[in-house]
Amino acid sequence: DSLSMNPGPDGSPELMVSQPGCGYAILLCTWDSEQQATAEGRDSTAANSEAPVRDVILHQTSGRIHNKNVSTHLIGSIGRGCSSEDSGSGLFALCTLDGTLKLMEGADKLLWSVQVDHQLFALEKLDVTGNGHEEVIACAWDGQTYIIDHNRTVARFQADENVSAFCAGLYACKGASNSPCLVYVSFSQKIYIYWDVQLERMESTNLLKILDCDPEFGNLLQQLGVERSDVSAVRDLIHKTLYFPEKHQQSSPSQCQDPAGADPSDH
Repeated sequence: DSLSMNPGPDGSPELMVSQPGCGYAILLCTWDSEQQATAEGRDSTAANSEAPVRDVILHQTSGRIHNKNVSTHLIGSIGRGCSSEDSGSGLFALCTLDGTLKLMEGADKLLWSVQVDHQLFALEKLDVTGNGHEEVIACAWDGQTYIIDHNRTVARFQADENVSAFCAGLYACKGASNSPCLVYVSFSQKIYIYWDVQLERMESTNLLKILDCDPEFGNLLQQLGVERSDVSAVRDLIHKTLYFPEKHQQSSPSQCQDPAGADPSDH
């Protein structure tokens, strides 16, 4: 159903073709060996008869039996930033119409597998966080869109209508710069373009972790006399500030002083 390039174990590009049932095939360049044999003055026909060369290698991504008739889509050369892991086999993803999503590294290393209850018919890759790691983006006929990072963190988006075609990439919708875009074509002959689709992060986090990265937060804690290392006290302060701001202001030391700076007990 789809054709893609992906780096092989030695870093050289391989041509991959998806196969029904969540499988894929690697097409080998066997004509190179034939040309080399001809250049060396050997009969390529005789050489092939002595040692048959396979020009297609079939792979099944798991031992679980998939519906052999279900369509499969594949996309390769998924970017993973400038890490030292770039050498060797590249990352590629597969999705099937029965809702299976997989991320693979090479032929035999399954990084993750996700099963959803939607019929997936389109598969793309796009960096929506700006960190150089391309997320896997799969779309279903009903417009349900899945954005999954390399650690299997999932974000979902629902398009307004049922979808007949989908693509994702970097496009210039406003101005002269490209931005991440999701493009949907509906069955009512409409094209929806969601441009500048960016997420601050994919992984889950909490307010305390976000504030801890802000230098101003540490200065405020110091002014309030709260130790930054005292996690319990910091959580209690955040809780009171968010849910009981009036009581917290009344109990604040700054509220107990006279505007002139005198102690209230002196009056």
